Amino acid sequence: MSQDRSRLTTRIRILAVAIVSIVFVLVSAPYVSAHTALQATSPQDGSSIDRAPSQLLLEFTLPIQNIGYRVVVLGPDGHEYQAGNPTIVDNRLTQPLKPLGPVGDYRVGFRVVAADGHPQTFGIRFTLTKPGPAAGGASAVSAAGPALPPPDSAGAANNAPLWATLIAAVGALALMSGAVMIGRRVTHGLG
Repeated sequence: MSQDRSRLTTRIRILAVAIVSIVFVLVSAPYVSAHTALQATSPQDGSSIDRAPSQLLLEFTLPIQNIGYRVVVLGPDGHEYQAGNPTIVDNRLTQPLKPLGPVGDYRVGFRVVAADGHPQTFGIRFTLTKPGPAAGGASAVSAAGPALPPPDSAGAANNAPLWATLIAAVGALALMSGAVMIGRRVTHGLG
């Protein structure tokens, strides 16, 4: 009878450890995947535009911090076209631009800090098809700038590195295994 009770106690402890471990994994998973991803841009990444924008709009899937950011807009002539500091509100970054110049490919590199404190680097590009104001072309689009496109659920993927998820999974398995082993030792020591 004592042996049956010991087996029942062991099973209850293993079940309790498994439940606590599962709850731990479920509660900690959002923190592992809390990195933000680029959701939408204006001008859109890879687009061709005929009017130079006066600002660059970037929207992320989660809020970003108002520290640690950097935006560089590099024109086909090798000049930088960002002007001053961006404005960050919640998950949107607005970067004022100098009047754009020649026709060609403009590359935008930017670094932001996600709400969870992890810095992330992104890049987009757009092509200006008519000379901008700095090259004697058409005037810039109004300060309001073009509206961001509606969020694309396909583009809202989380860009947390796979290794972070794997480390979290291995850590959770190690915790569960250790808890089971300790539970067995305690149970067998009492029996």
